[in-house]
Parts: sequence; structure tokens; C-alpha cells
Amino acid sequence: MKRHVAISSSFCLIVGLVGMALAFSWLFALTPRPRNIEIIRPNLTVNTRALSSFNYLNYNTDNEGLYWLKFDTAPMIYPLSRLKMRTMNCVHEMNTNHGDWKLPSGLQNVCDNREGLLLINTAPFLATKTQWRFAGSTRGDSYGVLLEKDWTDLPVAAGLMLLTLSLALILYARLPAHHFAERLVVVSFLILAFLFRFWLVFIEAPPQFSLFSDMGAYFSRSEEILRGHFRLDQLFQPIGFTLWSLWLRELGDFELFNWAQVFFSWGTVVLIYLMVRERFGSLAGAISVLISAAYVPLAGFATFHMAENAYAFFISLILWLILRTLKNQKLRGFFLIGLFMATAFYFKGNHAFFIPFFALWLLYRDRHHFTKGIAKVTLLGLGCTLVVAPHMAWTWKHYGKPQLGPTAGALNFVEGKCPSKDNEDSTGARWMSPMFGFTNERIYKKWDRPFTDQTYFWNAGFNCVKQDPMVLVSSLRYIYYLAFGNPLWPHISTDVQKLYYPWENFFYYGMLPLTLLGLLILRKDKEAFNQASALLMLSLFLTVWFFKSENRFRVPFDALLIAWSSVGASWALLKVLSISGRLTVHLRNLFIKAPVIVQITHQEKPSSAEPNQS
Repeated sequence: MKRHVAISSSFCLIVGLVGMALAFSWLFALTPRPRNIEIIRPNLTVNTRALSSFNYLNYNTDNEGLYWLKFDTAPMIYPLSRLKMRTMNCVHEMNTNHGDWKLPSGLQNVCDNREGLLLINTAPFLATKTQWRFAGSTRGDSYGVLLEKDWTDLPVAAGLMLLTLSLALILYARLPAHHFAERLVVVSFLILAFLFRFWLVFIEAPPQFSLFSDMGAYFSRSEEILRGHFRLDQLFQPIGFTLWSLWLRELGDFELFNWAQVFFSWGTVVLIYLMVRERFGSLAGAISVLISAAYVPLAGFATFHMAENAYAFFISLILWLILRTLKNQKLRGFFLIGLFMATAFYFKGNHAFFIPFFALWLLYRDRHHFTKGIAKVTLLGLGCTLVVAPHMAWTWKHYGKPQLGPTAGALNFVEGKCPSKDNEDSTGARWMSPMFGFTNERIYKKWDRPFTDQTYFWNAGFNCVKQDPMVLVSSLRYIYYLAFGNPLWPHISTDVQKLYYPWENFFYYGMLPLTLLGLLILRKDKEAFNQASALLMLSLFLTVWFFKSENRFRVPFDALLIAWSSVGASWALLKVLSISGRLTVHLRNLFIKAPVIVQITHQEKPSSAEPNQS
């Protein structure tokens, strides 16, 4: 019987992997890819090496005027009979070397059409090499067009269906489960989570349409680096996401980047489920996948060209690796933890304090086996070094000086400890955290040094502390601001807001109370993973107290809140269901074969102990 199950799982896995490869090959083959993109800007300058068929600009009336765009598409193996054309600003004329197109006259169809204008009878144009030419106008911000597949078109929908079924087979083969019913429920939730993120990224709010503020800055830096222009202010934020985005878009344009966003976000859901189920049991795991599948802040970050989406995945991966490594005590696990800790740091650095804290905690935990503790920390450091060293070498080569991390740290310290929250440097760069807009702290200051002069700004921040030592006490408010006092930016600035605000009520009135209940249940549990995860959250508190805070700083760490709230919800559910004994027994038989709240390891379990399922 076990052999039959193993063969079935292996068969599902192989079929799923093959189907996934075929689905992606088919979907990418159906995509019209612009090549040799040339853009004539309103000021009549020409960009002959454009990365995309749109031109990114921050809003400026000096950029207002007419533009012209042209690009080529290669002959397609299966030319689609219809496409969708999304527009940024307005497109007034469209023609090709095979004929002209008549566009609708209504401005609502040709100006800022994010849903997409349907183009029919496109197969003859896609079957051969075609040059597409557009003329349009801009009011001063980003402009251009995006030619995309129509996901309701049968060949495209079939590819998406094949991909979805393939993922379901892979999940069915690999997910841990005690019963078919448990496996079916969890796989269904995970597939819905995948489709939800696909809908957000490819249909509702593609990242290309939210290139402003941080998102636009990442995009601009990547274009500068592609053209061989290196400036120290490109390291203002961690460089990892900029290089990652550039590499993906060079390889497969925004379509590949968007798929990466979907799978990073969906991978976070999968990792949260695996972590919660292994540590707290099947019922808590099922609840965690239900919460995380519909978790709007994490899903919403997939729609933005910014680092938080990948960062949330890395934080969840680190937590899962810590859980597994502390359980099996394999030394290679500590190496992988260090490797991904450093990788995550070059996407976002809010866990920076956790790295040394975790190393010290390992030494303390193995204080009676000091050699073993030293070996773990050494491998942890080796993993970090393998990422940090190439970063320092790369920055030394291109910026003339090895950089350990981003250059924004000193300015963040100034923002958190000095009265000025709206800061402008000597180069004209201006920075203000969205949170201070919500708290109405808008004191402006012009500095006579660039933000990249970290020594100067560190000294300025410490001078503010000397002048007003009570700021160290008032900075405790930044812990509060991780969840309260400011809505989640940038979700509130795009179409995602219609999903965010209803979810916000659930977070405050449902999830946070369940999180507190879960922590109350776990308060006496001395299990190592509980201590490590609490240390991670405390290190985030220390980070925001030392620097500054925003609601979005917390979201990548919400894997912990989801885990703790799942513990609280599973405990509360069992209490409620205890009123009906028959239903409780059925639920236990269906989901609970592992402990629900506290899992006793084989090493700690007394010979007479039974798993605690209360």
C-alpha cells in the first residue's frame, strides 16, 4: 500500500512538472514580444534602447506633449487572432508595415485604458515580422502601450488551465497530509491563492501601471545600470531587487517579472502553511492557508515593482529553514539560513539586527556544547559571507568603494530622530516617508550634503539625540505604527485599495485578537522555534525604534502573525466545537493527527506521553 502511494505521488509529481514546463512554454510562445523599441519623447530626444514599450516618467508638466513609439514583433509559431492593448496616457494613431488600424474615437478607449482595448484579426500581423507604430500624447507622466495576450482567448486560457492543473498535481504529490480530505482541502486553498495572485498581477493591477515613488525609482536605476551609468545614489535602497528586476525583464520582459511576482507571493503562502502545519498541527495549518491565501497586504505587494514581495518570501523561507534546522540539527541548514538571510538583506534590511541576535542566541542555547555552537555560527557566517563578498566586490568595481549595504540607513536614522521629516539633499533629491504624511509631520529641511554621505547624516542623527534625549522614548511610537496610525502604502494608492480596506477591518478586529490568543497559549512553550520566531519579531521592534516605521515594514514578517493567529483560531474552534461531540470527533479524525498547539519532539517526548491535542 505504501509503495502504491509512493508510486502515485511520484507519477503526479512527474506529470505536474512536465505539464508546468509545457504550460509556461506555451504561454510565453503566445506572447508578442516588442523588439528594437524606439521612443521619440515630447522634447524630441530619441531613446533607441528602450527596455519596454512605454516610457517611465514622474509627473512633470515640462514632459507634456506628443510622443512616437515603434517596435518590431517576430513571427509567432501560433499567431493569436486577438490581443489586448493597454495604454498609458493617450494613443491617437496606430499603424503597421502591413496596414493601418482604426482606433475608437472615445478618449476612454485610447487614454489610460488599463483594462485593455481589444484588437481583433491580429493573426496575419503576428504570423510575420511586423513593425508597429504609434503616435500619442502625454500630460507629463509615463506613456506608451502594452500589447498583451487576451486571457479569455481559448488558446491562452488553455495554457493557464494546464498550468493550474499541473500545480495542483505537484502540490498533491508533495504536500504532507494524513487523509485525502485534508490534502484536497489544502490543495484547493493553495490553487485559489495562486489564481487570486494571478488575477491581481496580470488582470487587475499589473506592476507596470504603478511605477511611482519607490517603484519608479527601482525602474529608473535599472535602466541606468543597463546603460552602464553608475552613481552612488543607486545604492540608496538595497541593490538586490533592482538587479533582480533588470535581469528578469531583460530575459522575458515584464511578463517574466510578473510571473516571478506571482510565484514569490504564492510561495510565501505555501511556506507559511508548511511551517504552521509542521509546528502546530494540521488544523492550525489548514487555518493558516485559508488566512494567507486571502491575505491582501502580502498578495497586494505582488502588484508593485518593489522589493517587499520577494522580501516576504525570503523571510518566510528563513523561518521555515530555522524550524527544520532546529528540529533535525543538520549543519548545512545553518549555512542555508545564513545564505538567505544575507540575500534577503540586499532586498530589504529590516531583519538586519536579527542576524547577530540569532547567532548569539545559538551560542547561548549551546553554551554547554560550545564547540557545536561555534560550528553552527561559523556556517551561518559562511552563508552570509558568500552573498556579502560578491556585493562588496561588485560595488567596489562600479562605484569605486566597497559597500556593505544600502546608503539609506543614515537618512532613516535622521528621519526617526530629528524634527525634519521632509528632507532634501544638496543634489535636489527629496525624501519623505509616507507615514509622516499620515501623522502630519511635515517639517522641511534642506541639507548641504548628499544623502549618500552616511558619516555626515549619522552624525546629524546622533546630534539630534544629544539635543533631545527624550526622542529615544518617543521613538517607541514606531512600534505602534507597525500596525496602527497609518494605512498600508502603496496599496491605498492603487486599485488594490478596494480590497485592502475591507481586509483592514478583519486584521484589527479578527486577526490581531487571535494573534494575542495564540501568543497567550504559547507563552510557556520553551520550544526552540518559538524562541527564534519571537526573537525575529523583537528584532523588528528594535529596528523600527532605532530608525523609523511604516505599516509596510511589518507585512513581510506577517508569516509570524498568521502562524500565531492560526494557533489561536484552532484552539478557539476546538473549544466551540466541543459543544457538539460528534462534530468534534469528525474534525479531529479529519485534520488532527499531529499536535495542534505544542508538538512534542521525539527527543523531548516521555515514553508514556500522548500527543496533546487540546
